[in-house]
Amino acid sequence: MARIRREAPRRLNLALLAAVLVLGAAAGWVWTLRADALARQADEAAAVSAASTHAVSLMSLDHRTFDTAFRGVLSTSTGETRARYEREQAAARATVMKEKVLQTGVLRGAGLVSMNPEGNRAQVLVVADVLVDFTGREKDEPEDRYYRWRMDLAKENGRWLVADAELVP
Repeated sequence: MARIRREAPRRLNLALLAAVLVLGAAAGWVWTLRADALARQADEAAAVSAASTHAVSLMSLDHRTFDTAFRGVLSTSTGETRARYEREQAAARATVMKEKVLQTGVLRGAGLVSMNPEGNRAQVLVVADVLVDFTGREKDEPEDRYYRWRMDLAKENGRWLVADAELVP
């Protein structure tokens, strides 16, 4: 009888220890899942923010600050898209300067379409409206333009950059 009394507390202690270990492992697993989900959400928000910044840079054409604004376009793009912007920079600058363009844009919205499982590629839709004023042209009224972009982004060195910006209807 004394032996049964001694084994019961030992078994109870082992059962409690096992329960504590299982609950600790489960809590650690849930914590890790939560941290991964929060990191993914932050990455998704960063991709949308980068696409929005790129769109604002594309819309902010002003003959008085063209070079600075265009550096913003280049700094938020990568790959072939950046190379295309670099090739077109001189022609764009000439047009903006000749027509004394003042382009004012309003970002209407941006949203994540998709992100790959590795978290290094994303697609974002961006909506913006622009008022273009050709101050260098006589008798021309400002024009309203409406832009919708599908932007593919790549994460390079911890930064989201636009790899492709396609106008969509």
